[in-house]
Amino acid sequence: MKIFVSQFRSMLSLAFLTWCLCGVVHAQGPINMPPPDLVDPHDLSGYWDLGPDARSIPNAVLVPRISKTSLQEVEDADKISMRWCRPLGMPAEMDTGRPIAITHGRFEILLTFEANTTQRHFYFREKHVNPDIWDPTSVGDSIAHWEGDTLVVDTIGFHPKNGRMMIPGGGFRTEKAHLVERFKLMRNGQTLSVTATWEDPTVFQKPHSYEYRYTRVPGKYEPRPAVGCDPWDEERAKFVEQTFSPALKKAAEAALVKPGTPVPVK
Repeated sequence: MKIFVSQFRSMLSLAFLTWCLCGVVHAQGPINMPPPDLVDPHDLSGYWDLGPDARSIPNAVLVPRISKTSLQEVEDADKISMRWCRPLGMPAEMDTGRPIAITHGRFEILLTFEANTTQRHFYFREKHVNPDIWDPTSVGDSIAHWEGDTLVVDTIGFHPKNGRMMIPGGGFRTEKAHLVERFKLMRNGQTLSVTATWEDPTVFQKPHSYEYRYTRVPGKYEPRPAVGCDPWDEERAKFVEQTFSPALKKAAEAALVKPGTPVPVK
C-alpha cells in the first residue's frame, strides 16, 4: 500500500510539473519571437527571404507609345543579359530567390545579395550625387530617411541599358526612372514590407506600385556563395538559348563584341 501511494504521489508531481512547463511555453509565445517592446522599428538588420506568396503586383498603366514590340525588345535584351551573366541590377535583384542581407551603419544601410548583383547602398543624406559627376549604374544612387517607423529610399541615376530592365507588373527601367521604396517592419519584426513605386513619364501613365513582404530568416543563417554563372559553359548556353528565336540567338552572339558590353535597346 505504501509503495502504491508513493508511486501515485510521483505521478501527481510529474503531471503538475508538466502543466507548469506547458504554461511557461504558452506564455512565452512562438520560439524566436521577441517581445513587442524589444523590437526596434528602425532596425531592419538581418536576413530576409521572399516566399512564393509574398508578392502583390498589379498591372502597370503604360503610356500609349509603349507597344508590345517595344516591350519584347526590352525582354529580349534582358534574356541576352542573362545569357552573358551580366549583373541583375534593379529591380530584379530584390527578387533573386535567395535571402537578402540588410546591414545598418552610421551613415548608410547596405543590402547584400547571394546572386550576380551589385550591392545597394542607402545613404542617409538629403541630396543625390551631382548628376554631372555621377556615372549611372544598374542600381542607381539611393538616399534614405525615416518617416516615423518607415524607411523611405529615393533612387535615381539608373543606367539606360545595364542590368535587367523589366519591371514587375509591366514596363521597364530607363535613365529617367525615379524609384521610391518604403521599408516597414510588420508582425512584431518578423515581416518586412517593401513597397516600390516607379515614376517615369516616358513609360507610365501614373506611378506604378507593388509590394513585397519578406520573412525574417530565424536562427543563425549561414550565407551561401552566389550561384555560379559561366557564359563560356557550352551546355549552359545551349540550355539558356533553347527558347531563343533565331533572330535572338543572332543578337546574343552579336552582343559578344566585348564581354560586358551593354545590349542596345531601341
